[in-house]
Amino acid sequence: MYKIKEFENRYNEEVNNFIISVFVEEYGFEECRKELEEQNNNEYIQNGGGLWIAVDEDDNVIGTIGLKKHNEKEVELKKLYVRKDYRSKGLSKELYNIMLEKSKHDKFDRIFLGTYDKLETAINFYLKRGFSPIDELYEEDTGARYFELYI
Repeated sequence: MYKIKEFENRYNEEVNNFIISVFVEEYGFEECRKELEEQNNNEYIQNGGGLWIAVDEDDNVIGTIGLKKHNEKEVELKKLYVRKDYRSKGLSKELYNIMLEKSKHDKFDRIFLGTYDKLETAINFYLKRGFSPIDELYEEDTGARYFELYI
């Protein structure tokens, strides 16, 4: 069993370590380790977005999803990760639905995100939910693919 709750600062280091365990150690994005170790996850909440975590019965982080507010109408979906042994059990969908409801409640019009080809399962997840591919969002070539959803 697990429960989903809003991020609290006491989880900051654990959230960073969890994301490193998935994004860096499982998928090989070693170049992101240092940045992730130093991440202050409170910034998602402070700027008008949000961050939610799923924890198991021992209060260990097993999933995350974040919203980074860019302006009054647009947010960026961030940090949708689920621990390997909790995948394919509906946790990603629950996290996603919480993020979507927050976006609608706060009257955002557009959600966008960036991900990578090797995260094929994630890309399929977003496409099934109506996200459409868009051009690069940033000047530098990050190797990421970008998607958007108008709500």
